[in-house]
Amino acid sequence: MSDVTQMEARRVVHAPAARVFAVLADPGRHSAIDGSGMLRGTESGPITATGQVFAMNMHIDGLGDYRSLNTVTEFEPDAVVGWAPRLDPDCGEVAEKLAGITTGGHTYTYRLREAGDDTEVTETYDWSGVTDPKFEAFCPMVSPEQLAGTLEKLAGAVEAR
Repeated sequence: MSDVTQMEARRVVHAPAARVFAVLADPGRHSAIDGSGMLRGTESGPITATGQVFAMNMHIDGLGDYRSLNTVTEFEPDAVVGWAPRLDPDCGEVAEKLAGITTGGHTYTYRLREAGDDTEVTETYDWSGVTDPKFEAFCPMVSPEQLAGTLEKLAGAVEAR
């Protein structure tokens, strides 16, 4: 088992921070920028504050469809947004498969830094807070290439406007 519990991807996006942040703070746009292929959509509205919870419909091969509940851990308009996902215990079959496993303890955080007309975006995936060894076996849930893919798709979404 590796001692590494965090990974980052960084990219310069040719758009102002406000435009980049608007996409990141809208869960309805997350499936379009997801580099992992796990996100399937949401009915949640925009992220507006720390502590807010939004749901995402997800899919992982081998487990199937499920829903994550995401608690916003950081929120500063046009600068940072992050959340901590956990399995919705009412999402049926997957919840039954993972019964007895404490999910959660990992976060996804996006930090934005304006650089002239561009924005440097740093995405951090951190699973250092995972406490259940059975859940830790699933971590990392995304690869470095998938993190970079998310930033690539994010750039495409905001630069095309």
